[in-house]
Amino acid sequence: MAGETKEKILRTAMELFASKGFEAVGIREIAKKAGVNSSLISYYFGGKANLYREVLFLQYHELRDFVARASSVDEEEFLKGFIRMHVRVLRRRGKLAALLMHRELVMASGFGEELRERFLKEIGSRIMEVLRRAMDRGILKVMDPEIALGFLIHTDALFAVRFPHLEEEEAVRLAYQLFMEGMEVR
Repeated sequence: MAGETKEKILRTAMELFASKGFEAVGIREIAKKAGVNSSLISYYFGGKANLYREVLFLQYHELRDFVARASSVDEEEFLKGFIRMHVRVLRRRGKLAALLMHRELVMASGFGEELRERFLKEIGSRIMEVLRRAMDRGILKVMDPEIALGFLIHTDALFAVRFPHLEEEEAVRLAYQLFMEGMEVR
């Protein structure tokens, strides 16, 4: 019951934050739409800012864990695994999570900076390490690893969010193919 209530609050908050932005949404509005007492938001999350952090950072715990475990495997295996994990996480959380994350990163808010510091630097540096190894081995075209990382992330997001009608494995296959052919040494 408590887990369901917390998840309902998270889903509702994500929807409202994505559609209206952090500043325009109040605790009472989230509670009313979620059908819960507003005191539960403070109980579970410690207030609106912490609830927003939880909504924003939710998907990154899984990605960070995957990247930490898998960054030492074969580069192509890592890239396929990362794309699969990223597509799966984005599909589970949906367009709203992607919209929220992009808004924070583009607007350069305090939350966006915290997202960069807590997750993206670590995840990004590990992925760029794998990309550099793949470039050194001639698997990928030599280019700025940060650009390659951006291409990888946005290719995954495109297939996860923009093409929900595709089966997960087809989305992963197409994202991997687009990434590899776009980065392929010719």
